[in-house]
This record gives sequence, C-alpha cells and structure tokens, in this order.
Amino acid sequence: MLPQIPLHKARQIMTRADFIQSYDAINIFTIDSKAMVRADSVPMMNAFREICAEEGFDEYLEATLDRISAIESLGRTRELTIKDLWDGGKYRVTARNAKGAIEKLINFEVEEKEEDKDKED
Repeated sequence: MLPQIPLHKARQIMTRADFIQSYDAINIFTIDSKAMVRADSVPMMNAFREICAEEGFDEYLEATLDRISAIESLGRTRELTIKDLWDGGKYRVTARNAKGAIEKLINFEVEEKEEDKDKED
C-alpha cells in the first residue's frame, strides 16, 4: 500500500489547498472515501520520490516557499504613505463600524523637531 496522509494535513502541506481536488481529477493524487490522500499509482509515487531525491531539491523547495510567502504577504499588507504634511498640513482618519458609526478618529500632523524648539527658545 502507498503512503497516505489525511486530507486536512495534505491541505496544510499544499500552498494552494484548492489544488488537491483538481490533482485528484487528473490522477496525480487520489482522495479516498475516508479522506486519505496518496499518490494515484505506484509509478506516480516513484516519480514523486525521484523528484524529491534530486540534488538541490530541498533548497529549490525552500526558495519557492519563500517566494510564495512573499507574494502572498503582498495581498495581506496595506501600506499608507502620508504626504503633504508640510506647512501645517493635516490628515484626519475616521474608522467606522459595519453600521457606519464612528469608532475612532485619528489626526496626523507634523510636530516640530526638538532641535527646532530649542532654536526658538
């Protein structure tokens, strides 16, 4: 019998869990009625082992995972650049809840540097 793992663990291993079902449809993996995932055939398992045993595979895999992580983090990261705060410019940020009520007000403005304050005194 071929090695197998539970479907929930296979989803954790895959960077794109939604691919597992599509790989099942094209006979790369098999998902049985007990939600166990394994290679579809002995030749496919042998191919997996051969690929994983290639020299440099671990480094290639790690680099790929790092690249995927970096790409995915772009979708989770929001960057706000605040410009035009010179000459007393200000920004007011309002956070609202789902009903539209104001939960928080935040004001951004330029403060004088300590050295500038010292020069005035």
